[in-house]
Amino acid sequence: MTKKSRALRYLEEDRIMAVLRQIPQEHLVPLADLLVESGVRSLEITHDYPGATADVTLLVERFGDDASVGVGTTWTIEQAESAAAAGSTFCVLPGVDVETAQRSVELGMLTLPGVQTPAEIQTAIKAGADVLKFFPADPPGASWLAQVAPAYAQRPFMATGGVTVDSMADFFAAGAIAVGMGNTLFGDYDNPDADLVARCVAVARG
Repeated sequence: MTKKSRALRYLEEDRIMAVLRQIPQEHLVPLADLLVESGVRSLEITHDYPGATADVTLLVERFGDDASVGVGTTWTIEQAESAAAAGSTFCVLPGVDVETAQRSVELGMLTLPGVQTPAEIQTAIKAGADVLKFFPADPPGASWLAQVAPAYAQRPFMATGGVTVDSMADFFAAGAIAVGMGNTLFGDYDNPDADLVARCVAVARG
């Protein structure tokens, strides 16, 4: 199984991508352990702080094939390349940067550019996007996705930004194969809420 196919499989099966933004390593490891043990195997390390690549390597070595570790907030080709070298299985972009998306595809990572308009969706598809990250998801909300997703059935959507345990089912119903969630999934990173994680996983499993 390639790293891209594993990343897509875990995303489709678990239906949640955990967004881990600038979390100190002493908290990152126990939080990641909780998430993976609870059934959230897609772990996104945001590429917006100096230690991001090292944290990807740390989690890749810790979980091996038992989790899919990738990067988000990816702006540049150089970031995509450093992520791939660190073992990333996926690369999430906040918007549609065609060159960075194309390089991510070339590097064999599952590629998820951020989109919110039909024009952006079409640009992302032409750039080789595997999954379309509807960002931010709320606003405009699940009703927007329900209107747009049927027109672009050739690519799946992941809803990220403002998704909560109370709204995630609406995004699934609107056509998202998964949702991206940060502290709305686990609460405070230094004192994660295992019950909240369990509730989110239960909704994702339907």
